[in-house]
Amino acid sequence: MKTQGLTKIVKSPVFRHLFKHGTALISSSLVIGCATAPPTQEMSDARQSVEAAESIGAEEHAPVALNSAQQLLSKAQDDLQAGEYEEAQKEALAAREAARQAVAISQAKQASKEENDDVTDNIIATDVHPDSVIKATAPPLPTEPKPSFYSVTKNDNLWNIAAKESVYGDPLLWPLILKSNANLIQNADLIFPGQTLTIEPSLKEVDKDAAREHAKQRGKMTDLDTSYLHQYGLR
Repeated sequence: MKTQGLTKIVKSPVFRHLFKHGTALISSSLVIGCATAPPTQEMSDARQSVEAAESIGAEEHAPVALNSAQQLLSKAQDDLQAGEYEEAQKEALAAREAARQAVAISQAKQASKEENDDVTDNIIATDVHPDSVIKATAPPLPTEPKPSFYSVTKNDNLWNIAAKESVYGDPLLWPLILKSNANLIQNADLIFPGQTLTIEPSLKEVDKDAAREHAKQRGKMTDLDTSYLHQYGLR
Protein backbone atom coordinates (compact mmCIF):
# COMPACT_ATOMS: atom_id res chain seq x y z
CA MET A 1 0.00 0.00 0.00
CA LYS A 2 2.79 2.44 0.94
CA THR A 3 4.73 1.58 -2.23
CA GLN A 4 1.71 2.10 -4.41
CA GLY A 5 1.01 5.45 -2.72
CA LEU A 6 4.60 6.62 -3.27
CA THR A 7 4.45 5.58 -6.92
CA LYS A 8 1.33 7.63 -7.42
CA ILE A 9 2.96 10.68 -5.85
CA VAL A 10 6.09 10.37 -8.00
CA LYS A 11 4.03 10.00 -11.17
CA SER A 12 1.73 12.88 -10.34
CA PRO A 13 1.96 16.07 -12.51
CA VAL A 14 2.46 18.23 -9.42
CA PHE A 15 5.53 16.26 -8.30
CA ARG A 16 6.99 16.32 -11.81
CA HIS A 17 6.53 20.12 -12.03
CA LEU A 18 8.17 20.69 -8.66
CA PHE A 19 11.01 18.32 -9.50
CA LYS A 20 11.66 19.96 -12.88
CA HIS A 21 11.70 23.60 -11.68
CA GLY A 22 13.35 22.79 -8.40
CA THR A 23 16.26 21.18 -10.25
CA ALA A 24 16.53 24.21 -12.56
CA LEU A 25 16.52 26.55 -9.58
CA ILE A 26 19.30 24.61 -7.88
CA SER A 27 21.31 24.57 -11.10
CA SER A 28 20.88 28.34 -11.53
CA SER A 29 21.99 28.94 -7.96
CA LEU A 30 25.13 26.91 -8.55
CA VAL A 31 25.93 28.89 -11.71
CA ILE A 32 25.42 32.27 -10.00
CA GLY A 33 27.48 31.21 -7.05
CA CYS A 34 30.42 30.22 -9.22
CA ALA A 35 33.21 32.80 -9.47
CA THR A 36 34.15 34.32 -12.80
CA ALA A 37 37.59 33.76 -14.30
CA PRO A 38 40.49 35.82 -12.88
CA PRO A 39 40.93 39.13 -14.79
CA THR A 40 44.46 38.27 -15.85
CA GLN A 41 44.59 40.56 -18.88
CA GLU A 42 43.04 43.53 -17.08
CA MET A 43 45.51 43.18 -14.20
CA SER A 44 48.43 43.01 -16.63
CA ASP A 45 47.25 46.11 -18.51
CA ALA A 46 46.80 48.03 -15.26
CA ARG A 47 50.31 47.13 -14.01
CA GLN A 48 51.91 48.18 -17.31
CA SER A 49 50.01 51.47 -17.35
CA VAL A 50 50.99 52.31 -13.77
CA GLU A 51 54.64 51.44 -14.49
CA ALA A 52 54.56 53.65 -17.59
CA ALA A 53 53.17 56.55 -15.55
CA GLU A 54 55.84 56.10 -12.90
CA SER A 55 58.63 55.96 -15.47
CA ILE A 56 57.53 59.17 -17.21
CA GLY A 57 57.64 61.19 -14.00
CA ALA A 58 53.97 61.27 -13.09
CA GLU A 59 54.91 61.37 -9.41
CA GLU A 60 56.08 64.94 -10.03
CA HIS A 61 53.75 66.08 -12.80
CA ALA A 62 50.50 64.22 -12.00
CA PRO A 63 50.70 62.99 -8.38
CA VAL A 64 46.92 62.86 -7.83
CA ALA A 65 46.19 60.72 -10.89
CA LEU A 66 49.17 58.45 -10.23
CA ASN A 67 48.25 57.95 -6.58
CA SER A 68 44.69 57.05 -7.59
CA ALA A 69 46.00 54.51 -10.11
CA GLN A 70 48.34 52.93 -7.57
CA GLN A 71 45.63 52.61 -4.92
CA LEU A 72 43.16 51.09 -7.38
CA LEU A 73 45.77 48.57 -8.55
CA SER A 74 46.61 47.61 -4.97
CA LYS A 75 42.92 47.10 -4.18
CA ALA A 76 42.49 45.03 -7.35
CA GLN A 77 45.38 42.78 -6.30
CA ASP A 78 43.83 42.28 -2.85
CA ASP A 79 40.45 41.39 -4.35
CA LEU A 80 42.12 39.07 -6.84
CA GLN A 81 43.78 37.13 -4.03
CA ALA A 82 40.47 37.04 -2.14
CA GLY A 83 38.72 35.56 -5.16
CA GLU A 84 36.61 38.69 -5.76
CA TYR A 85 37.27 38.61 -9.48
CA GLU A 86 34.51 40.95 -10.59
CA GLU A 87 35.61 43.67 -8.18
CA ALA A 88 39.22 43.09 -9.13
CA GLN A 89 38.37 43.49 -12.81
CA LYS A 90 36.55 46.80 -12.25
CA GLU A 91 39.38 48.18 -10.12
CA ALA A 92 42.03 47.08 -12.63
CA LEU A 93 40.23 48.87 -15.46
CA ALA A 94 39.88 52.02 -13.35
CA ALA A 95 43.57 51.83 -12.38
CA ARG A 96 44.55 51.59 -16.06
CA GLU A 97 42.52 54.67 -16.98
CA ALA A 98 43.88 56.69 -14.04
CA ALA A 99 47.42 55.73 -15.02
CA ARG A 100 46.81 56.75 -18.64
CA GLN A 101 45.50 60.07 -17.43
CA ALA A 102 48.65 60.54 -15.35
CA VAL A 103 50.76 59.85 -18.43
CA ALA A 104 48.83 62.35 -20.54
CA ILE A 105 49.14 65.07 -17.88
CA SER A 106 52.86 64.41 -17.48
CA GLN A 107 53.51 64.54 -21.22
CA ALA A 108 51.61 67.82 -21.56
CA LYS A 109 53.51 69.45 -18.69
CA GLN A 110 56.85 68.22 -19.97
CA ALA A 111 56.11 69.53 -23.46
CA SER A 112 55.19 72.92 -22.01
CA LYS A 113 58.38 73.00 -19.95
CA GLU A 114 60.50 72.13 -22.98
CA GLU A 115 58.90 74.94 -24.96
CA ASN A 116 59.65 77.43 -22.17
CA ASP A 117 63.20 76.12 -21.92
CA ASP A 118 63.68 76.71 -25.64
CA VAL A 119 62.55 80.31 -25.25
CA THR A 120 64.92 80.81 -22.31
CA ASP A 121 67.82 79.27 -24.26
CA ASN A 122 67.19 81.65 -27.14
CA ILE A 123 67.14 84.61 -24.80
CA ILE A 124 70.40 83.60 -23.13
CA ALA A 125 72.00 82.98 -26.51
CA THR A 126 71.38 86.61 -27.43
CA ASP A 127 72.81 87.86 -24.10
CA VAL A 128 69.47 89.14 -22.90
CA HIS A 129 68.44 88.38 -19.34
CA PRO A 130 65.09 86.57 -19.17
CA ASP A 131 63.76 88.98 -16.55
CA SER A 132 64.23 91.89 -18.93
CA VAL A 133 62.17 90.34 -21.72
CA ILE A 134 58.72 91.77 -22.20
CA LYS A 135 56.35 89.56 -24.11
CA ALA A 136 55.29 91.35 -27.24
CA THR A 137 51.61 91.29 -27.91
CA ALA A 138 49.96 92.69 -30.98
CA PRO A 139 48.01 95.85 -30.16
CA PRO A 140 44.28 95.44 -30.62
CA LEU A 141 43.02 96.70 -33.92
CA PRO A 142 41.02 99.90 -33.57
CA THR A 143 37.36 99.35 -34.16
CA GLU A 144 35.22 101.91 -35.90
CA PRO A 145 32.29 102.97 -33.72
CA LYS A 146 29.01 101.98 -35.25
CA PRO A 147 26.51 104.66 -36.26
CA SER A 148 23.31 105.04 -34.32
CA PHE A 149 19.88 105.78 -35.69
CA TYR A 150 17.15 108.25 -34.86
CA SER A 151 13.50 107.87 -35.77
CA VAL A 152 11.86 111.18 -36.66
CA THR A 153 8.72 112.04 -34.70
CA LYS A 154 6.11 114.79 -35.06
CA ASN A 155 7.47 118.38 -34.75
CA ASP A 156 11.07 117.20 -35.10
CA ASN A 157 13.59 119.18 -37.12
CA LEU A 158 17.32 118.78 -37.66
CA TRP A 159 18.10 121.60 -35.22
CA ASN A 160 16.36 120.05 -32.21
CA ILE A 161 17.49 116.54 -33.12
CA ALA A 162 21.14 117.64 -33.14
CA ALA A 163 20.58 119.38 -29.80
CA LYS A 164 19.56 116.15 -28.05
CA GLU A 165 22.20 114.78 -25.67
CA SER A 166 21.67 111.34 -27.17
CA VAL A 167 22.66 112.75 -30.58
CA TYR A 168 25.26 115.58 -30.59
CA GLY A 169 24.15 117.85 -27.75
CA ASP A 170 24.69 120.85 -30.03
CA PRO A 171 21.99 122.23 -32.35
CA LEU A 172 24.61 123.86 -34.60
CA LEU A 173 25.75 120.41 -35.68
CA TRP A 174 22.53 119.72 -37.57
CA PRO A 175 24.36 119.94 -40.94
CA LEU A 176 26.19 116.73 -39.97
CA ILE A 177 22.85 114.93 -39.88
CA LEU A 178 22.06 116.35 -43.32
CA LYS A 179 25.43 115.14 -44.62
CA SER A 180 24.92 111.61 -43.26
CA ASN A 181 21.44 111.41 -44.77
CA ALA A 182 21.89 113.35 -48.02
CA ASN A 183 20.26 110.54 -49.98
CA LEU A 184 17.19 110.70 -47.75
CA ILE A 185 16.76 114.41 -47.00
CA GLN A 186 16.07 116.54 -50.07
CA ASN A 187 15.33 119.67 -48.08
CA ALA A 188 16.88 120.21 -44.65
CA ASP A 189 13.75 122.06 -43.55
CA LEU A 190 11.48 119.16 -44.47
CA ILE A 191 11.81 115.91 -42.59
CA PHE A 192 8.89 113.61 -41.86
CA PRO A 193 7.76 111.40 -38.99
CA GLY A 194 8.81 107.83 -39.51
CA GLN A 195 12.06 108.64 -41.31
CA THR A 196 15.09 106.88 -39.83
CA LEU A 197 18.16 109.08 -39.77
CA THR A 198 21.73 107.84 -39.48
CA ILE A 199 23.74 109.54 -36.73
CA GLU A 200 27.49 109.26 -37.23
CA PRO A 201 29.17 108.68 -33.86
CA SER A 202 32.77 109.65 -34.64
CA LEU A 203 33.26 113.20 -35.88
CA LYS A 204 36.42 115.08 -36.77
CA GLU A 205 36.82 118.54 -35.31
CA VAL A 206 37.24 119.96 -38.79
CA ASP A 207 33.82 118.57 -39.75
CA LYS A 208 32.25 119.98 -36.59
CA ASP A 209 33.69 123.40 -37.31
CA ALA A 210 32.44 123.29 -40.90
CA ALA A 211 28.98 122.27 -39.72
CA ARG A 212 28.76 125.06 -37.16
CA GLU A 213 29.94 127.62 -39.69
CA HIS A 214 27.34 126.49 -42.22
CA ALA A 215 24.57 126.53 -39.62
CA LYS A 216 25.40 130.12 -38.65
CA GLN A 217 25.49 131.37 -42.24
CA ARG A 218 22.58 129.46 -43.74
CA GLY A 219 19.53 130.98 -42.15
CA LYS A 220 16.71 130.26 -44.61
CA MET A 221 18.99 130.11 -47.63
CA THR A 222 18.51 126.47 -48.56
CA ASP A 223 20.77 126.83 -51.59
CA LEU A 224 23.74 126.98 -49.25
CA ASP A 225 23.06 123.35 -48.29
CA THR A 226 24.09 122.29 -51.79
CA SER A 227 27.49 123.99 -51.58
CA TYR A 228 27.98 122.54 -48.07
CA LEU A 229 27.34 119.01 -49.35
CA HIS A 230 29.50 119.51 -52.45
CA GLN A 231 32.63 119.71 -50.32
CA TYR A 232 31.95 116.11 -49.28
CA GLY A 233 31.22 114.97 -52.83
CA LEU A 234 27.48 114.80 -52.20
CA ARG A 235 24.54 116.02 -54.34
